[in-house]
Amino acid sequence: MVERGGDLVVERHRLDLETGRNVVERTIVRDGHVRTVPSFVRLFTFPEVRDLMLAAGFTSVHAFGAEGGPLTIDSRRMIVVAGR
Repeated sequence: MVERGGDLVVERHRLDLETGRNVVERTIVRDGHVRTVPSFVRLFTFPEVRDLMLAAGFTSVHAFGAEGGPLTIDSRRMIVVAGR
């Protein structure tokens, strides 16, 4: 929840494991009007990305976490390096 200058934004997140999506419902209260906006972000796993890249013709695909370290469950980013 964030409040700025009398406006309010509330975000509810949930992970849909069947679709691999982070589903967000954002409720905005501005000037007494309430509106809810849904959105989602697809979260690809490394095996999915690797398989897609291999199918596209890449011959090597490697994954790293932020700053080039090992990719772990706690990594905030996935860096993928592929070669032909």
